[in-house]
Amino acid sequence: MLMSKKENKTVDALEITNATVGRRGFIKGAGAVAGTVAVGSVAGATTAKAAKTQLNITTWMGVEPGRKEAWESVLGKFNAQSTTSEVKLTGWPFAQYVNQVLTGLEAGTLTDDLIMSTPDLAVRLFKSGYFLPLTDAVKAAGVTPNPKIHAYVTKDGACYGVSIVTVNFGLLYNSELFSKAKIKPPTTPEELLAAAKKLTKKPNQYGFWHPNTMAEQGDFWFNMQNWVNMYDGVWAVGKTPKANSPQVVKAMQLWLDLYNAAIPKGINNAAATQLAANGRVAQGFWVSAAVNVLKSTNEAVYAKLRSVALPHASHKAASRVHPISLNKLGKNKAAATEFLTWLFKPENMADLTMQCLDFIPPFPEMANVPAFKAYLKTLPWIDGFLTPPSVPITP
Repeated sequence: MLMSKKENKTVDALEITNATVGRRGFIKGAGAVAGTVAVGSVAGATTAKAAKTQLNITTWMGVEPGRKEAWESVLGKFNAQSTTSEVKLTGWPFAQYVNQVLTGLEAGTLTDDLIMSTPDLAVRLFKSGYFLPLTDAVKAAGVTPNPKIHAYVTKDGACYGVSIVTVNFGLLYNSELFSKAKIKPPTTPEELLAAAKKLTKKPNQYGFWHPNTMAEQGDFWFNMQNWVNMYDGVWAVGKTPKANSPQVVKAMQLWLDLYNAAIPKGINNAAATQLAANGRVAQGFWVSAAVNVLKSTNEAVYAKLRSVALPHASHKAASRVHPISLNKLGKNKAAATEFLTWLFKPENMADLTMQCLDFIPPFPEMANVPAFKAYLKTLPWIDGFLTPPSVPITP
């Protein structure tokens, strides 16, 4: 069957992605709550529940609006059909997640069978030997993880993590605010700054958003990592820092100009989410996963969201791959492999991807699922996230 232009672009986005390390910003704020999170799976509990093997997935997604509900729905389907295992989400909010996981693994107390990782966390855990190969699950599911996006968790031909969400950066904007201001989406850094200034009407409306509080350092940094792409700069070549190169300096000056002119200062991600959901943030360099949070917060604003590629000559943007892996400290490896085999089936992974409002398949077999092909045609905001030649998060 021939693919539509948009479907081909989606597969192209998958093929050109070559991510390594990093992680997100804007989107976790709406779900940030202190303390340990334990989110039990919903549907699928039976009278035989006590006899089932209990599997835990350590993740931050149990408190992320939209994604939480999607995971609970998919886990409910697995739990309903499985006579041997019951799966639930556990973990912490994103701001606490990396430190909690590292501490738990080093102490030997984090024994959940499955772990989801941000790109930078995945690199650390993979190199430290905490992941086990997923060969059995991948083979049983009949899929071929895309080697370009999984190279950083692959060794000797074995994949140690399969992406459960891959996202690109793009310029996400509120089309209604742009239309009212008679502004077209920017195509150059100069147009970006001019549009942001024109769209800023403090304190009621802001022309740009970027995390800027050190209380949420992880969000600030992973978003900032993408900025060097604006002038095709790199943070380092090998172990040689390039932070003082002309390209990086120009990119940081652009960020500072936007910060001074158009970014709401000192607010956390929860407040920024609400501003955007209320139609008071015009645009931002966001990962595509931000769309799900905005839809969950305000569907009226979601309908107005559109995207274009980052406004610079090459349109390069960072990509982020978030794998799920077997924890070597887990006690139920056979049951966990059974669950992963089910999850990696193309129709099940497509179901999760669609419910999460994601669009980049972790393996080509998913791109052929009819429901997924139809779904891609329903996303008016997707184009800008498909355009750029994706580069590693720390270029």
